[in-house]
Amino acid sequence: MKNFLKDSIKKYVMEKGDNFFDFLDTNGFKNPLIRFASAKDPIFNSFKEIIGEYHLTPTEAYELFFDGEKLKKGSVISIALPFSDEIIESNKQGNMPSKKWLLMGCSGGGFTSELSSYISTILKDKGYNAINPTSQNSFKITLDDNPHSNWSQKHIAYGCGLGTFSLNGSLITEKGRAILLLSLITNLVVEPDSRPYKNHTDNCLHYHDKECGECIERCPVDALSENGIDKLKCFERSFGEEAKEYAKSIGLKSDHAYGCGLCLVGVPCENENPLKSLN
Repeated sequence: MKNFLKDSIKKYVMEKGDNFFDFLDTNGFKNPLIRFASAKDPIFNSFKEIIGEYHLTPTEAYELFFDGEKLKKGSVISIALPFSDEIIESNKQGNMPSKKWLLMGCSGGGFTSELSSYISTILKDKGYNAINPTSQNSFKITLDDNPHSNWSQKHIAYGCGLGTFSLNGSLITEKGRAILLLSLITNLVVEPDSRPYKNHTDNCLHYHDKECGECIERCPVDALSENGIDKLKCFERSFGEEAKEYAKSIGLKSDHAYGCGLCLVGVPCENENPLKSLN
C-alpha cells in the first residue's frame, strides 16, 4: 500500500493533476518527495515543547476532525513539491520577488489542496480515513511577536524524514528549499521511513562551514543574521502593505502578495541538499 500511494501521488503530480500553469512554460513542480512516519512517533509530542503546547499532535488533529473516533495507530504522510527551475530562476533578479514566484505561491496552494483531496479519496476507496490538518477549522495561524501555527508543515516534514532546518528556518530537503509542503494523517499503518540525519540543522552548510551565509546576503530587509531569522521582519516583507502594493504594481491582486522567497534561491541549497558535495 505504501508503494501504491507513493506511485499514485507522483503520477498525479507529474501527469494527472493540473501541474501546468498558464504563466509558466513548463510544469510548476518537479517530481515530489514523499515520506511516512508513525502517527505515534514521540517526535510529534516533542513539538509541544519545541514549538508550544498549542501545536497539535497527529492524534489530536485526527481526532478533532473525526469526532469520537480514536486514532489507536496510523501514519503521517509528508510531501515536498519542489518548484521548477523556471520559477527558481525567475526569482533571482533584483530585490523584489518575481511575478512568477508570487503567482506560484497562490496557485501552488490550490494545487496542494487538490492533491490532498486526491490522496484522501484514494485512501477512502481502500477503506481508510485521511485528514489534511491545514484545511480544517481547527488549523490556526497566530500573528503576534512570534508568528506561528498549530500545525507546522516544516516540523512535520522534519519528523517524517524529509529534511532539516536552515539558518533562515526553512526546510532543506534532498531537492532543496524552494518547495511547497503538504501533510496528511491517516489510520492506514505503513512502515515508517527513517530520519537520515543527526540533528535538526544537519543539511545546512552554515552549521558545517561558518563561512556560508548566502541566504543572509540575499535578504533585502536584513531579517536574517547568523543568529537566525527575525520572523516579524520577514512576515512584514512577505505579507505587509508594501508587499501588497508591489503586487498591485505588477498587475496582481493584493491577495497575490504571497511570500518573498529571495533567500530561498541563488544559494547552494536552492534545489539540492548541499551536504552532498561535502560527502
